[in-house]
Amino acid sequence: MPDALAGDGPGCTLAVLADAHASNPMQRDKHRSVRRQGGVVDIRLEAPGPLLAAAADRECRRIVRALADTRHRHHGIHRARKAIRTLRAQLGLLKPALDRPDRERLRRIDARLKRLCRSLSPLRDAHVAAVTASTLRGAVTPDARSALEAALVLRRDEALADALHQDPGFRDRREAAAAIRAEVAALPWHALGERAARRALRRSRKRVERAERKARRLPTSPMRHRWRRRLRRLRLQLEAFDAALPAGPDAVPAHTPGHHPLKQQTDRLGHLQDVQLMCRLARRIASVRNDPVLRAALAAAIREARAGFAADHRG
Repeated sequence: MPDALAGDGPGCTLAVLADAHASNPMQRDKHRSVRRQGGVVDIRLEAPGPLLAAAADRECRRIVRALADTRHRHHGIHRARKAIRTLRAQLGLLKPALDRPDRERLRRIDARLKRLCRSLSPLRDAHVAAVTASTLRGAVTPDARSALEAALVLRRDEALADALHQDPGFRDRREAAAAIRAEVAALPWHALGERAARRALRRSRKRVERAERKARRLPTSPMRHRWRRRLRRLRLQLEAFDAALPAGPDAVPAHTPGHHPLKQQTDRLGHLQDVQLMCRLARRIASVRNDPVLRAALAAAIREARAGFAADHRG
């Protein structure tokens, strides 16, 4: 499938994806049939809720395990944030199936997950900046790259030490995640039917399309970041929905065509944002800010990243 998101008009790939999930009557019929195999009745599950509930619980457990990883702190932080994003996307599929009181419960859970993720963001940003500096090539000389990387690694390690001093072993965060797990399990997942999940997917697609249009009209870092977040959320929801569909010879294959183009576009936006983040954090370090060679290296890095994104976007 061509990457229409990087092509002529906004939302082309998304429209194809949505049609594949929401507009295929044969696909819907496959999950309403009853078959008998070897004397066992195989009912095509109408409601993906139970499987999504199990998936959401797995993400809750992943958050706690990742935060408890003492050997690979930065990798654990990354895994925890990834699990939080996946969980929030799964909860978004549930929303259309809920009544007003349960929607309010869901809103509170989502707000707590958002706060937990944001509490880890400075640590993850510091690590991403250091890793990004280590990968700079092109107009950035090896000496400048090494100096930038060293300054950002020092800043990253100081930020982590400070965070662990305030929350030893991330105990408070792990307790918060465990409490959220209990609340997620108590949500009425049984109410989530296929139609409600598809409504959530259509809403996510429309949000991506709006974010894309705004990012094209006003190509600033915040606008691109919003576009990227919504692309990623849609991809996670599509993957969660596919995984919750019943398995069997008549089932629609998981990982429907289209997920990969979404990830490609997300990655293109992500690389540009990583370089922008690295430059922003590096300029806060006095030794970098006061060094004209390093300032020039940062300017060259951001120019190359923007040029590369523009070339990919046209392609």
